[in-house]
Amino acid sequence: MEMSNTRSRMPTVKRGSMVNQERDLIMINKTVNMKFSKRGEALIGQEMFRLLDLAKNLEREGKHIYHLELGEPKNYRGAKNYPPGRVINATIISLLNCNVGYTSSYGLLSLRQKLSDYYYGKFNKQIKIESIAISPANMLIYQILDIICERNDRVAVFTPAFPSYIASCKYVGVKMHQIPLSIKNNFQLTKEDIDRVFSIKPKAIFVNSGNNPTGAVYEEKILKYLLEQAIKHNCWLISDETYGMLSYNREYFSMVSLDYEKLIVISSFSKIFSIPGFRVGYVIADPRVVNKISLSSSTIYSCLPIFTQEGVMEGISIINEFTEDRKRYYKKLSNECMKILHTSNFLVCVKPESAFYLFIDIRRLKIDDKLFCNRLLKEYRTTVTPGTSFGYEGFIRASFCGNTDEVKKGLRQIVLFAESLGRKY
Repeated sequence: MEMSNTRSRMPTVKRGSMVNQERDLIMINKTVNMKFSKRGEALIGQEMFRLLDLAKNLEREGKHIYHLELGEPKNYRGAKNYPPGRVINATIISLLNCNVGYTSSYGLLSLRQKLSDYYYGKFNKQIKIESIAISPANMLIYQILDIICERNDRVAVFTPAFPSYIASCKYVGVKMHQIPLSIKNNFQLTKEDIDRVFSIKPKAIFVNSGNNPTGAVYEEKILKYLLEQAIKHNCWLISDETYGMLSYNREYFSMVSLDYEKLIVISSFSKIFSIPGFRVGYVIADPRVVNKISLSSSTIYSCLPIFTQEGVMEGISIINEFTEDRKRYYKKLSNECMKILHTSNFLVCVKPESAFYLFIDIRRLKIDDKLFCNRLLKEYRTTVTPGTSFGYEGFIRASFCGNTDEVKKGLRQIVLFAESLGRKY
């Protein structure tokens, strides 16, 4: 009875007044000065994900989109980019065994040992497990810069460059210097480029072979010259070899074969096993660097899941066999894609030597590459990434790792759009 009286004394709030209060709160929030840190203001992200969001919005409206914006090899309907069955099975078994707890921030010891054994068999190079840590490759780019650089240190990248190098440099606060490579020599790294990069006295240099977005694979003698100069100038050298094992038109040389305390090699299982969502990469470096990366990982995200690590571990024994199959597939498909682009009077593209990207020169069309991408999506329902995201204006990147038919149709849409623009000049 007493409770009933209490309820009767409680004020009645009308639904309308609640709506008004919510509206007022929203208006107040809009007037709040949201001051972010310098690092927060420096965040730029990756343009391809913005385009993906726009494409998804169009798909929700019932429109069909040809997705060529992301390097996402996965088992689309009709695609052949399937992950190894043993990787998926091992992941499922690990989950069924409830391996969902914490593990070492260095990564699973068994996975690191498997990687050590693999590199010894592949490159005849003994790598101790103390020199290996497991972490997402994209995260490693940031972690390494955060560990080795102070604000305003000079960091050099050869462009076109993977957007995460550019975004991470901006976020960490280093002074990034871009050294543009030339389409005239198929975006190959040269001694002249290397001499130019050391003239700015960098603290660290990123090198990416096979390259994203050009597909270029650099010569062994050039990479050795780069290392010699890094040693001479006491410079950190970060070798991103994520696509190295997918080289099909030129022999791939891994800098793991070389010795230098300030050499850091990063790679990933995402592309070679077609499992980008697993987010499992790794670093090979001096044990002191690896220790710092482990501390960074434990600070930022504690550790990677056990089940994804056990999944990729099961696939290591078939890396060579599986990548050989992938390389044959991508080589054949890249040739077919190049034939489509060659039907255009206005597009130029260097034949890739690795991975699954086409870096297409659109400069003859006299249109900003971002505008080209936005209009291509809006008018021709095809998503690609602007070259400016890679530090290289006047180009676009098209990925050909999705459904084969969809990729070819998307490329034909690019050609149609280019021809429509080209007829105006």
